[in-house]
Amino acid sequence: MYNLVKEKLDLILVVGGWNSSNTSHLQEIAEQNGTPTYWIDSEKRIGPGNRIAYKLSHGELVEKENWLPTGPLKIGITSGASTPDKILEDVLKVVFKMKDEEALQTV
Repeated sequence: MYNLVKEKLDLILVVGGWNSSNTSHLQEIAEQNGTPTYWIDSEKRIGPGNRIAYKLSHGELVEKENWLPTGPLKIGITSGASTPDKILEDVLKVVFKMKDEEALQTV
């Protein structure tokens, strides 16, 4: 995680259970870096539209509109140790779909 936050990233997705101390620590490290960071427990936290519901490292649940910037992006993604690969896959599918829809709108 410490190497990930050294990268020039547009945002970081932290995926994992909200009761996981491991995932909470990943979110804390990412937040301290200053890169926009979103801790979600599933793809269901994304949408509708360009909205995301996420937790901050201290536990506050917040929502943000227009969280996913337009144009090319460099996104860091990490997850808690016990987060199933299927959850990561589902999150990535939603993000890729959003970017695909954006690309179609600009054509």
